[in-house]
Amino acid sequence: MAAVEVSGDNSGFVNNWQNGKTLAECNLHMLTSEESCDVSFRVGKEVTLVRAHRYVLMSRSCVFYAMLCGPLAEKEDIEIPDVEKEIFSEMLRYLYTDTTTLTAENVTGLLYLAKKYAVGGLERLCVAYLESSLTAENTCVILEQAHIFDEKKLFDTALKLVLKHCGTVIRSPGFKSLCASCFHKVVSSDTFLIIDETGFRAALLWAETECKRQGREITPQNKRLVLGETVYELDLTAMGMKVFAEVVVPSGILSGDECTKLLCRMILPGSDVAPFKMKSELDSWITLYEDPIHSSNKKASNQIIITCSEDVRLLGLLAYGDDSCKYSLCLYQEQEKHHYIGYYNTVKTWVKATVSFVLVRSFPNEVQLKLTEPLILEKSCRYKLEMTREECRFGFPFGFSGSSIFSNISLGKCQISVTEECGPGIISRLVMEEK
Repeated sequence: MAAVEVSGDNSGFVNNWQNGKTLAECNLHMLTSEESCDVSFRVGKEVTLVRAHRYVLMSRSCVFYAMLCGPLAEKEDIEIPDVEKEIFSEMLRYLYTDTTTLTAENVTGLLYLAKKYAVGGLERLCVAYLESSLTAENTCVILEQAHIFDEKKLFDTALKLVLKHCGTVIRSPGFKSLCASCFHKVVSSDTFLIIDETGFRAALLWAETECKRQGREITPQNKRLVLGETVYELDLTAMGMKVFAEVVVPSGILSGDECTKLLCRMILPGSDVAPFKMKSELDSWITLYEDPIHSSNKKASNQIIITCSEDVRLLGLLAYGDDSCKYSLCLYQEQEKHHYIGYYNTVKTWVKATVSFVLVRSFPNEVQLKLTEPLILEKSCRYKLEMTREECRFGFPFGFSGSSIFSNISLGKCQISVTEECGPGIISRLVMEEK
């Protein structure tokens, strides 16, 4: 039997590093030790040398197979300039072991490589990681990545979260970083509503950022130019005339005729505002207060009395605050009680009705609460809505409340009388429809 020579070791024993290791562990050892490597890559801006094994790469990726085998095979070191060494090495680790360590920092780079080299298993892991990592704060970033990589399911999931947590999303850094296509997709959605100046200022900030990306000077004309047709998707009438006059008009992104047209719509509902698009959902929103004001009340309670001239359905309401606050809601109907005390005496009393709700979505300074079952408010009856907002778990730094309440409001043929019995006014709007 021939003797086995072991370089650097005169013990006469072979280094049996394979013993007790799994296939994946042996493969990883071959990769990290660069044992018998037969292909080299020059990776990243630093042109770092990374070595690997043709057999593994060809057996795991049809793209690598084409690169390394056949008449078009690469003859020299392969240049990979579009990713850095750490990301490329992590992909190699997956190819050798079927395992990877995904992080917020490397997941998009790995998804890019997985698609480039047709590594389906790694691609699915990256998409699943992004889906599980979605939050209101990062959903714009993931939405943009889903758009870039043409991941429709992930894009739709991220878009739903954007629209549900609009208040948080438009304040996130990712909102202004959206490409023009994604920005239009978000803003043009029927459920994306700008109901105060915060949303409009976020749209302006996006326009300023887009001007910088395109190398344009930041002017009202250029901001309007980059907004393009999307400006018609901004329902600017929902914020009220005072905010419109103080914030939108001075921005300079609308012409004088456009400002006049939108102001007329606020004064005369139903006025034509084409080509601006009105969100149909707003037709059922009854605004209660003239303007929101800053308030120091973290914990607040509000009571309003409602009387309608016709039967209407109460579908829900909007309240000042954000989606980290806790809300409680009670509805009372005024009823007459007859008592016999030698004679019949009629006493009016408030009778509590069972009501439950879910928080549907948030806006910059308001949340929308939807009743699980619509309630009929009968004509000429008096109803009392009582809402309490508890301090939020994240330490809501300020409160908002309404200023002057509108006493008489129209909903179609129905006249709605609203009075405030107890403030501050945290019930900002009612969501109603004619019966």
